[in-house]
Amino acid sequence: MDPTAQEPAADFHADRLQAALVDSGFASVTVLDQVDSTNVWLADHVRQNGGTDLSAVVTGFQSAGKGRLDRQWFTPPGVALTFSVACTPRTAAGAPWPMEYVPWLTLLMAHSVTQAVRDITGVPAVVKWPNDVLVNSRKLCGVLASLIAHPDGSGPSVVVGAGLNVSQRHLPIPTATSLRLEVGDDAAVPGRQTLLTDILREFARCYHQVSLNPGAALGPGGEMRALLESEVDTIGRRVVLHLPGSSVPEEAVAEGLGTSGELIVRGDSGAARALSAGDVVHVRPAPGKDRTAAEQRALEHVARATSGERA
Repeated sequence: MDPTAQEPAADFHADRLQAALVDSGFASVTVLDQVDSTNVWLADHVRQNGGTDLSAVVTGFQSAGKGRLDRQWFTPPGVALTFSVACTPRTAAGAPWPMEYVPWLTLLMAHSVTQAVRDITGVPAVVKWPNDVLVNSRKLCGVLASLIAHPDGSGPSVVVGAGLNVSQRHLPIPTATSLRLEVGDDAAVPGRQTLLTDILREFARCYHQVSLNPGAALGPGGEMRALLESEVDTIGRRVVLHLPGSSVPEEAVAEGLGTSGELIVRGDSGAARALSAGDVVHVRPAPGKDRTAAEQRALEHVARATSGERA
């Protein structure tokens, strides 16, 4: 059943989602026709019921969504995939993840979105630090995470939400895009439930892999860290930095990610530093490069996916 303005979540089926995701470790998947914010709804649920691992909520229409820095954003009913996941990160030994690795959950979700988009649609999506998914420099998806402390002093829970433009034919700004605009054909636009299932499966796979040993997975030389870095299109670009507390933009070259997923940049003075906050504007690939390593990887991934191979 297609979504409508009156039933914007008509294309989601909670029982089928739960059945498809139970092997990935999801304890619950809730479908809501409409909600102010999936992140706020799920965070409230976690505060009232305690930390769970894993749970998700998806809505047909989010009426008061917010992005990073409390920026408002709005999409009509039934055209975007808007969802959140709650987790309480613990290692295989039952200890909370070291706090320096918790911020990587934002990039884990961004990776999961790019993986599903590439595999299902053949669209070469990439990640823009710290929390966007782009196609040809246009924003396809935004990711936002929030930390929830528990009164008993146990390890925190995290809610990670995403809003993915799916079937919009028109968007209010030229720097945004949708899967419909990228594939160019209504028949080629995947169903939101299919997208959500693939995204959540990949997120759970990565999350469980990291939880075995967060330091080994996300520390220097870690396999998951290398994968996430390879998909960040910001790395290898000359960028303009708009930093908190400064009205003067700075230029630098983005070189990599730090311990907690910070962006490592090198300014014209030659000094390197780690950024954990601020707006980053992509300017161009590094001198002598036609595209970034992440763009090249995305194209290779799509080529493998369309030929029947798995990245």
